[in-house]
Amino acid sequence: MSSDPQGPELSYESGKTLMDQGPQAFHDLMATKLPAATGRPLPEMEVRFSNLSLSADIVVADDHATKYELPTIPNELKKTLMGPKKLTVRKEILKNVSGRFAPGKITLLLGQPGSGKSALMKVLSGRFPMAKNITMEGDVSFNSVAHKQIVDKLPQFVSSTQRRSPSSWE
Repeated sequence: MSSDPQGPELSYESGKTLMDQGPQAFHDLMATKLPAATGRPLPEMEVRFSNLSLSADIVVADDHATKYELPTIPNELKKTLMGPKKLTVRKEILKNVSGRFAPGKITLLLGQPGSGKSALMKVLSGRFPMAKNITMEGDVSFNSVAHKQIVDKLPQFVSSTQRRSPSSWE
């Protein structure tokens, strides 16, 4: 890479030669060339969320009552005709989460499996499958614009790719 203020020199012969120096060199080139070409800086996005809670009402079957009955013909008929009792349980996926993702910063999101990391990122990106049994509370804003006002246009502003390991960049 060169220290040229216009960005690193890359070959434009093919996609392979363009990416020979790695994705960072390509992104550095774009970050310097695009503002010069458009005459304005690249758009930045600040994401804020406060007291964000996400819960789901899940129907579970209660087979506990018939579990210990003797397997007689009347008990089996009763179990077959009545079926198991169904209970609705509320599962909290996120509970009062607050934070801020600043533009130009890399944020590492850590947590145990099942702690809601993917759910948080999907909610913020508008990709969480909202259904009638899903309840979301709290405030989410992008550059001080409410989530509900920008959710349809959000993919135009922000793109995200999950990367598991540096070896997947090659």
